[in-house]
Amino acid sequence: MDHLCPVCNGLTSLEQACAHCKNRLEDAGRLYDRYGSYSPYREIDDAKMDNGYPDRQQHQCLHTGWCAQCGLEQTVIVQEWTPDMLDAQKDAFR
Repeated sequence: MDHLCPVCNGLTSLEQACAHCKNRLEDAGRLYDRYGSYSPYREIDDAKMDNGYPDRQQHQCLHTGWCAQCGLEQTVIVQEWTPDMLDAQKDAFR
C-alpha cells in the first residue's frame, strides 16, 4: 500500500463546496467508475493512466461531487494518503 484515498476508504468525507451555490457537495463516487460499465472493476492505477489528469503522478483520487441544491456536478480532487499520514491520523484518535 503506497497511497490510499481517505474518502474511498471511509476515513474522511468529501469536503467541497459547490462552485455555483456554495452548498456542500455530496460524494457521487469516483470519477473513474463513470467511464463505462466495466470501469468500476478496473485497477485504479490502470484507470489513472489514460484519463487525461495528472492524478497518478500526484497521488490523487478524482471524485464526482453533486450538489443537491442546484444539481451541478463537478470533479473533486482528493489527495491520497501515505502510510505515514494514515498513522498520524490513527495517533490523533488515541
